[in-house]
Amino acid sequence: MFRRHADAATARCIKDRVNLGLFQRVASPTRFSMASAENISRYRALDSWRGICACMVALFHFDVISHLSFLPLTRHAYLFVDFFFVLSGFVIASNYRSRLAEGFGTGRFLALRLGRIYPLHLVTLLLFIPIDAAKDGIGPNLLQAIVTNVLMLQGLGVNPQNWLNFRELEHQYRVLRLCDLRRRRKPDRVGDLALAAPDHGRTGRARHHQPRWDECDLRLCLVRCLYGFALGVVCFDLRERFPVLRARQAPSGETWLEAASLMLVVFYVSVAGSNVILQVASPLVFTLVVLVFAREAGGVSRWLTVPFMLMIGTLTYSIYMLHPFVRAVVRAILMVVERLAHMELFVSYALSPGHEPTKVVSMNGSLWLGDLLQIAMLLLTVLLSVATYRFVEEPGRNWVRRLADRRKAAAVRSAQPAFDT
Repeated sequence: MFRRHADAATARCIKDRVNLGLFQRVASPTRFSMASAENISRYRALDSWRGICACMVALFHFDVISHLSFLPLTRHAYLFVDFFFVLSGFVIASNYRSRLAEGFGTGRFLALRLGRIYPLHLVTLLLFIPIDAAKDGIGPNLLQAIVTNVLMLQGLGVNPQNWLNFRELEHQYRVLRLCDLRRRRKPDRVGDLALAAPDHGRTGRARHHQPRWDECDLRLCLVRCLYGFALGVVCFDLRERFPVLRARQAPSGETWLEAASLMLVVFYVSVAGSNVILQVASPLVFTLVVLVFAREAGGVSRWLTVPFMLMIGTLTYSIYMLHPFVRAVVRAILMVVERLAHMELFVSYALSPGHEPTKVVSMNGSLWLGDLLQIAMLLLTVLLSVATYRFVEEPGRNWVRRLADRRKAAAVRSAQPAFDT
């Protein structure tokens, strides 16, 4: 009897140790498993921040005369794109620095990133082709835009938001390639990632565009992307080198710090749109936000990690890619209504400072109806994003991941000797 109880106690002890080890492997933010993508660090509050930024960019692009559009925070919301670049550099450095040191190839990284962005990119391209064809006809410009977008040679033409994907992927690959080369020469610091330089030839070919720190400026978008990405990498490096940046303070202190960071972003974006010098500081402001919210220790972070906010963060890519399609469809419907009902639903107006007047939606001059329309467009974008994430993003990413794992397993088997010696 005693022996049976002792054996049971021993079994429970072994089981508890195994479960504890499994929990530590999954929960630890610094350990990586090259065979399991689930073990990659997740910064949930920053994910939600990214979703909020995507929604603000969507509101900025909807071009509706409303109370929301006249808010300085919305009028200058193009600055939120810089958060994507900073967070991208931070997350790539966090998840791939150790993996590169262990021999994770840049080719495998590029394949996984393509699996992440290309399926939805292709779907939005197919959605925009009939819209552009109906608008401008099928001509050489449309055919050229289709070919270049399919091959990911440039990001303007069909879906204008694709420029962010192309530039971000380009700089991610370039920076990780530099890291891989330096790894073979025993690099001494991750900050060297910031040494990657943009293609000055491409920047030079866009010099005829008016310089402006917004996302449609070809002259500055390359610099803007690299600037934010490099700051994100340096941000992670600083966080690793100085433990005080990772140490959590008292919850009340962390809450005050997060609230101050949030108010800083709101104030900065509201006032920076009218000052080019302030606009250039945008990645610096968002670098501070990443440093503060990466700890997830305050009350604002707790609010950002509720299920609804986490869902918005998960849908970020779909929201960013689909909101131009929603805008185009809604505008097309309103044009038909305007002709049939003999109503004036469009006026020429510049919603943002420094921009040329364009045709924007005006719901019979009612700002409240404009608010309702913008909110409805955003909700429609989120609903469509749920569908594209479920049926496009996830299947495409998982398929490419399985393909990469199979190729890696085949390479390992081919490297093993045919007979044991």
